Amino acid sequence: MKFVVSVLTAAVATAIATSAAAQSPDARAALVTVNVTPATVTVGEPFTVRVRVRAPKVATITFPEVPAPTGGVDPVDPRSIEEGPAGDVLDRTAVYSFVAWDVGPQAPTLGPVVVAVAGQGRSFALSATGVVVRSLLPADTTERTPRDLRAPVPLPGKLWQFLVLGVVFAALVAWLWWRRRERLRRVGDATEPDAWVRAREAFSALEALALADAGEPGRQVIAYVDVLREYIGRRFPELKASLDATTFIALIATLDVSLQAKRIASLVRRDGAVRFAQATLTVDEAAELSGEARDIVAQLQMAYEARQRAIERPPRPKRR
Repeated sequence: MKFVVSVLTAAVATAIATSAAAQSPDARAALVTVNVTPATVTVGEPFTVRVRVRAPKVATITFPEVPAPTGGVDPVDPRSIEEGPAGDVLDRTAVYSFVAWDVGPQAPTLGPVVVAVAGQGRSFALSATGVVVRSLLPADTTERTPRDLRAPVPLPGKLWQFLVLGVVFAALVAWLWWRRRERLRRVGDATEPDAWVRAREAFSALEALALADAGEPGRQVIAYVDVLREYIGRRFPELKASLDATTFIALIATLDVSLQAKRIASLVRRDGAVRFAQATLTVDEAAELSGEARDIVAQLQMAYEARQRAIERPPRPKRR
C-alpha cells in the first residue's frame, strides 16, 4: 500500500513540474528577423539594417554594438531602438545605418543578439545583413580598354617664346594705361563742390534750424562762424579751420582778404568769448552776428570772383 502511494505522489509531482515548465517563458521562444533596405545601393549610398526581436514579456534583449569602421562598410549614425506595439510579447527593433565604399556584395560585421529569461540566455546569430553595391560608372565603360599613350607635344621654338612675351608685355601696358585712365576719371568725378556752394548750403541748413529761436543763440553763432572759417580755409589754405583763434587772427592781416580782415577778427573774437568763456547772447545779437558771418562770406566771394575775372581777362594791346 505504501508503495502505491509513493508511486502516485511521484507521478503527480512530475506532472506539476512538467506543467510549470510548459507555462514558464523560455528564451528559445524568441523570434529574430533581419531586414536590409535598400537591397541594392551605389557606392557611398547609405542603407539601413533593422534587427527585430519578438521575445517573452519578461525577457532582456541585448543588441550588438555598432561595429567599428572597416573601410569597406562604415557606420554613419548611432544605433537607435524602436519599441513595437504593446501586447503579450516584447517587440523591439534595433536600427543601424551604414554606407558601403566598394562594389559587389558587402555586409557589416554585426555580433549576435542575446535574449535572456530568468538568467538563462541564448544567442541568435544575425544573417542576411548584406547589400549589393553597384558601380556609378556607365555600363559601356566597365570593359573598355584605354588607348595607348600619345607622344609628348614638342615644345615651340624660341620665336614662339618671344611672341608670348611680347603679348604679355603689351597686355600689361594696356592694363596699366586703363588703370591710370580709370583713376583719373574717378578723381574727376569725385571733385568736391566749390567753397561758395558749400557755404551757401550750410548757411541755408542753419537758417532752417533756427537755433536762436529754439533757445540756443550761442550755438547758432558758433555754427555760423564755423561755416565762415571753413570757407576761408578753402579759399586760403594757410587759414585752415583747425588753427586756434589767436593764430588765425594774426595770419589774417598778412593775407589778401580784401577789406574784411577787421570784421573777421572781431567776429572770431566774439565767437571765442561765446565758445570758450560761455558769454551770453540775446536772440537779436545772435541774429546780428550770424548775418555778419554771411555777409563776410558774400564779400569774400565777390572779391574772389573779381580776381578770377582779372586773371582770365586777355591782356590789352599796348597803345602806340
